[in-house]
Amino acid sequence: MPRSIEKSASARRVDPRGSSPSAIPIPTRMELGDLAEVAELESEIFPDPWSADSFLAEVERSEDVGYPVVLRDGTELVAYAVVWFIVDEIHIGNIAVHPDRQGRGVGTALFRHLIDEGRRRRMKFATLEVRPSNTRAVELYRRFGFRQIARRKNYYRTDREDALVFALALDPSAEDRLG
Repeated sequence: MPRSIEKSASARRVDPRGSSPSAIPIPTRMELGDLAEVAELESEIFPDPWSADSFLAEVERSEDVGYPVVLRDGTELVAYAVVWFIVDEIHIGNIAVHPDRQGRGVGTALFRHLIDEGRRRRMKFATLEVRPSNTRAVELYRRFGFRQIARRKNYYRTDREDALVFALALDPSAEDRLG
């Protein structure tokens, strides 16, 4: 099972490009001042990006329901995510890593943080949708133990690509609910 991100200033890891350790920032709650930069990165990464207003709604959402977070390296936006807590489920609605930081463990660290937050809040399972063509994300989710439980036909607006629905039991009692 994944380990928690350290609760210090940063988590240590080995940079895959060399042998020196580097720091991965700890996620912090997304704020109004983050919105323009998050929306810009969203548009750079995704063919059907969320609007700035969508992120604004997440920042304004109650903390017991929504959890939008950012990772910054100094002032640079490195990654962000939006999750919702629905009854006993953590639903990962959006997760993105700056293209210049992909493949360096940032997405893994952020994803680990989200799953740990779900467990901390005593959620029973985690779910998300992902494009089948996003093989890096699919691989990451499978490494965390997620499994495909459904396929949503024509889910994405811009190109009508399907979505794979993935789920992970965070508590053994929820395993039978995932099919």
